[in-house]
Amino acid sequence: MTIELQTTLAQAEVLFLSFDQLVADIDKRKAEEVNTLSRMHELRHRNSATSSTCTTPQKKQTEVGPMKLSDDLRKLLVSGV
Repeated sequence: MTIELQTTLAQAEVLFLSFDQLVADIDKRKAEEVNTLSRMHELRHRNSATSSTCTTPQKKQTEVGPMKLSDDLRKLLVSGV
């Protein structure tokens, strides 16, 4: 049994690029969550300072568990490793 080197390398490159994109998406989503949470905090702070009652109904938010990526997996993206 032989392994086709070019095919294997091409598949490995596709998998690596997919992993790289997934990590970038996770980082982007985390950054958006931080920005959203800080804006919500600012709005609550501002709303409570201007009026003590709010007549606008609150929307129920669906929370997705935090995405965590280990440092070992991140190290795979560093060139030279």
